Amino acid sequence: MLTLRRLAVIPTLRCTLRCRLCCNSVPLYLNPPFLPEREVASDIHAAFSLVDRIEWIQLVGGEIFLYPKLAYLIDAIREHRSQFDRLILMTNGTLLPPPGVLDALVALGPDCEVQISDYGPLSRRVRELEMLLAAHGIPSQTKVFYGDMQHYGGWVDNTSYDDRHWSDEQIKDIFGNCWQIKMRNYHMYEGKLHACIRSLFGLDLGKIPVPPEEYVDVRDLSQSREEKRAALARLADRPLTACRYCGGFDTLRAERFPAAEQLP
Repeated sequence: MLTLRRLAVIPTLRCTLRCRLCCNSVPLYLNPPFLPEREVASDIHAAFSLVDRIEWIQLVGGEIFLYPKLAYLIDAIREHRSQFDRLILMTNGTLLPPPGVLDALVALGPDCEVQISDYGPLSRRVRELEMLLAAHGIPSQTKVFYGDMQHYGGWVDNTSYDDRHWSDEQIKDIFGNCWQIKMRNYHMYEGKLHACIRSLFGLDLGKIPVPPEEYVDVRDLSQSREEKRAALARLADRPLTACRYCGGFDTLRAERFPAAEQLP
């Protein structure tokens, strides 16, 4: 059995905010596209064809409610209902869902959830969104990221892609204490599936020389299903090249900063 605990699919990096410490490096993208919905749906189908189960499949951004064809992707995921436990949408509370999304979530049933990050005055539609979801019987969870009660104590600053020149022991420590690795939190963008968000965007931005064996390209026709499954099973088993460029995603020791501070 090959099970992914979490897989976050990213159909766009467009966002309504410009957060200084964005872990998805959104401010480094000048004009990120809406990826074509058929391509994203094909990537989703390909990912499900490689694994036996995904506990949580997530649709994230950027701001996911900016994506105009979001309902189409939800319907594509619903085709694999027997292979996942829950669908999660993650939003920053600045927008309401685009057309068709509420109906698509209702059709999926109770095993979905909208997770709302509440950044105080920035997240101006939070209460309205909560009421809208409740009226449709769609589960939601709001996480507070402002004031003195910030979820997880705030954010970690991992915006730099500089080579830290860590020793082998330091790299093992970075990897061994990484919450993404411990949670088996995988991410996929433009068909490339990584066990580390910094690996994904470091490669996409040309800032980290990630070798092909440290991610799985679900669009790669030169590899068989068995080869991709074997590569996917190994992704989080050893330190990654991206660890050299990381200050650590340690849930206990990493310094925390106020969330969602905006760039000019």
